[in-house]
Amino acid sequence: MKRTTITVILLFALLPLSAVPVGISLSTWGASSSVASGEGVHATVGAFIASARRVEVEAAVVLALTPHLGQDLLGSIFVSYPFAGPLYHRGGEATLYYNGLVGLGYLGGWDERNQRPVHSLALRFIPFTIGGSYYGRRERALAFTLLYDLPSKGWGVSWSLLGFDAYL
Repeated sequence: MKRTTITVILLFALLPLSAVPVGISLSTWGASSSVASGEGVHATVGAFIASARRVEVEAAVVLALTPHLGQDLLGSIFVSYPFAGPLYHRGGEATLYYNGLVGLGYLGGWDERNQRPVHSLALRFIPFTIGGSYYGRRERALAFTLLYDLPSKGWGVSWSLLGFDAYL
């Protein structure tokens, strides 16, 4: 978790923030029993930056809300590629209202219920995003993530029904 935090801070410090879209995100997260406890309702809160026209970096915290607050506490970092069009145009022109993302990432933290660390490589596919930096907000739907848990050498999946992004 500390390594992810340091990476995000360095990323934000080294990039010219006035030239690229930056925002915050909130979404649901469906837990996988092979990666986390697999119980209850989870949410993610994070920040993202379009470090290039076709590259977005997102860091987030995944938190169990039920049955016990904080039962799962995970961090994630993803590097995503938009497959329908660029995330922004340098001249400020409108982007496509529809887009989608495919990304590679890492999910790590602690599974309190099973008393074990979580270290997973992830492949995420978000087929529907509506909006973007030009419009000031973006909504994501039906995100699917394939996870490979390194300690257990097992596969898992997670999903997110809805996600909301606000550009700063």
